[in-house]
Amino acid sequence: MDEDFHPALFSTPEAVEQTWYDALERGDAQAAMACWSDEDDVVCIHPNGPRLIGIDSIRHSYEEILAQGPLTVRPGRRHTQQNMLVAVHSIVEELPLRHPRTGQPLRVFATNIYFKTPNGWRLVLHHASPNEEPGQDQMPVVRPSTLH
Repeated sequence: MDEDFHPALFSTPEAVEQTWYDALERGDAQAAMACWSDEDDVVCIHPNGPRLIGIDSIRHSYEEILAQGPLTVRPGRRHTQQNMLVAVHSIVEELPLRHPRTGQPLRVFATNIYFKTPNGWRLVLHHASPNEEPGQDQMPVVRPSTLH
């Protein structure tokens, strides 16, 4: 990392998330990685990709991805659960691509988890899964009769 580079102190998980998606759209791997916690136990799972554990493997994956150009991903339909130290965002990412069968915009379901650290809020997990059934991103709520 550049010696003169100082990551922002993010005051909210939403600020981290916005900065991260903006960095991806600019193709700026360094700015994108500044949103992540620098702990060894961070996790990233790209759609149909392997589970990457550790900041170095995640950094390498984003450097490879963004070397091909900016990544336009529009986060939307955020559902948030948060307490004082942890925030979980379930979002629907919209890509500027069309589904090959239906022609509808391609969507990815993603979960972003943020921890509040001494350096502000940071991303600790990004898990993205392809939406195989376009338009079917809202499942009915089923209330189980027993817990397991």
